[in-house]
Amino acid sequence: MIQVPERLIYRYLDTNGDGTGTKNAVGNYTTETEFFIAPGLAYQYGLHRMIVSIQDASGSSAAEYGNIGSALTNGIKISVIDSSDNELLDLTDGLPIKTNAEWAAACYDDTLNTWGQGNELFAIRWTFTKDSGDPLLIKPGNRFSVVLNDDLTGLVSHKFFVRGKII
Repeated sequence: MIQVPERLIYRYLDTNGDGTGTKNAVGNYTTETEFFIAPGLAYQYGLHRMIVSIQDASGSSAAEYGNIGSALTNGIKISVIDSSDNELLDLTDGLPIKTNAEWAAACYDDTLNTWGQGNELFAIRWTFTKDSGDPLLIKPGNRFSVVLNDDLTGLVSHKFFVRGKII
């Protein structure tokens, strides 16, 4: 099948939901901060996959987040939210991601890239079409949401990249 570029989604989640906000989630989010994507009212999105990348100093362990020295206190919540701010789907089933190991438990595909010196990159691939056989449908007015509620200033880079189609 031929892909029409105008219908494809290759975008980082951001603080505005439309590609114009902050995309690198390395701030102090002790007040809940949402990174999201929202199709608005004219479209709906079929999200096929999310790639999470966490870049930090070498020496990351399973029991911490990145290499910040500990697990997150509150963790990362991933949801589909409707236009009235109701949660339609909790992709972490009430157990927010608090450690590197918990990413692997939630979506299985992960790789720790080390180059012998310098920073490491932990990459996580969450393929929604493998989970259910279909893309994750984000209807008009709804949003795919990642909520952070911890201090992540110790990370070098922290991004959430989604791929899919406008349908």
